[in-house]
Amino acid sequence: MSRVVLRACVWAWMVSGCLFAGTAKAAEWYLADGQAWPGRILLQRDARQDFWYTRPLSQDDQTIPRVRSVCTTSTGQVVFCSGLDRRIMIADPRGERTLHHGGYLARQVRCDAADTIYWSGLETPQDASPLPDGFIYAYSQVTREARTLATFSQADVGRDWWGAFDIHQGRIYVATLNGPARLYELPESGIPRLVATLPIPVHAFRFGEDGALWACDGQGGLFRFSDLQRPEQIETVLRGGVPFVDFAPVR
Repeated sequence: MSRVVLRACVWAWMVSGCLFAGTAKAAEWYLADGQAWPGRILLQRDARQDFWYTRPLSQDDQTIPRVRSVCTTSTGQVVFCSGLDRRIMIADPRGERTLHHGGYLARQVRCDAADTIYWSGLETPQDASPLPDGFIYAYSQVTREARTLATFSQADVGRDWWGAFDIHQGRIYVATLNGPARLYELPESGIPRLVATLPIPVHAFRFGEDGALWACDGQGGLFRFSDLQRPEQIETVLRGGVPFVDFAPVR
């Protein structure tokens, strides 16, 4: 077998298997298993998934032992929420502690370079009616104070369910769930601006350091969009294994 053919075979195996080519750091992720009871955080390293943390069942009646969303701080802390209660938690293999409690149901969490914690807060819609208000909150680990960063209506994003969001270069982005999903930028005032329509359902997304958008479909797929002007040019980064509903880089 020639060297050119051998390289082509290796490339085809990588695309059809678990991982698409990328940097070593990009191949290591914490994954939120949103279906497990009790909830689990998995560690994806190369082509292997390991159970990194499993939530305890012996907690108070107000704590739902799921893991719906996960992010990492600059110091390597793993922050998560269940998506079904009002707590933001910090986990490590030895246990967990509450970072913040209160407000609407915490659906998804994100962290920035200054280790400010953000989360989307919204209730479950009733009778398919659009939620009158959705919130993005910010929490300072220095002052231990939470504030409302943004408020908008579900009707402003096509009356579709949302909860996925990210903070990128100081701007807030949200995405609707059902495919094709729509990605919006939230201005300081006015109606959200449609940025792109993505050809997949989006349970979670985040912008990478290179400006590319990464998104997961909730079924075990992780995808990369290098150019939001051409969202049809989608790259498969991860496929297979345990389905997950959020992901965060290992720091």
